[in-house]
Amino acid sequence: MNKYYILFLLIFLSTQLKGQENDYQDKVTLNTGEVFIGKIVLKTKDLIMLTTKIGTRYQFQVSEIKRTESEQVKTNVVSTNKNYLDIPITKSTFAGMVELTAGMSNAKNCFNWSPNTQLSLLFGNRHTFGQDIFLGAGIGYNSTYNISKSQYINFLPLFARIQSSISKNRTSPYFGMDLGYGIGLNSGYKGGFQTKVSVGITHKISYKTIVFIGLNAGVQSFSTILEEQNELGTFKYNGKTTINTIGAKVGLIF
Repeated sequence: MNKYYILFLLIFLSTQLKGQENDYQDKVTLNTGEVFIGKIVLKTKDLIMLTTKIGTRYQFQVSEIKRTESEQVKTNVVSTNKNYLDIPITKSTFAGMVELTAGMSNAKNCFNWSPNTQLSLLFGNRHTFGQDIFLGAGIGYNSTYNISKSQYINFLPLFARIQSSISKNRTSPYFGMDLGYGIGLNSGYKGGFQTKVSVGITHKISYKTIVFIGLNAGVQSFSTILEEQNELGTFKYNGKTTINTIGAKVGLIF
């Protein structure tokens, strides 16, 4: 009987110790005061890699880390410390995005290469399909200054966007695509469908805030009075053409 009692006691103690071990997680505190909680999966003299409970992976340079430590986490208790960038089940995936694009655009038989800008505001899901993918919809104000006619040509883009980070690192390349319709705001200009692709770099400032920069190229169809020149002279006609745009962008996800 004593043998069975001792065996039962050993099993009980080992179960308790195992449960306590599972309650410990690694905590990485950066020089900025931000705190990340998870499991350190890689540690070298130059960098530390940490994985959270949902699989999000963060990579830090040792120079940007203030300290690392292990702490006991109570089961089913949600932390209210705003510095903690983990505990993802308590974080909303709803996000906003604001961006500014500047570049050049042209349209055959309408205007030559001219300065183009666009300011956009979007809302959507920052963590679509369990990945770092922003999926949402937005509205913008696009303006091209036609140098030859000293005229602004303006459109109101309504579009959907998907923007995906290539990796889960704090700084990562990204790819994005827009599909939508640009409404003409000038008299005599009718809008049309548009599409745009972009590539660049994202950097996570915190769990909620991400900045990004990149390059973009897009096309949009529209209708207006066009001019065509040939050996007989210049002819005007009502037709459809396409704006081709290239440029750079900077934005913020919040």
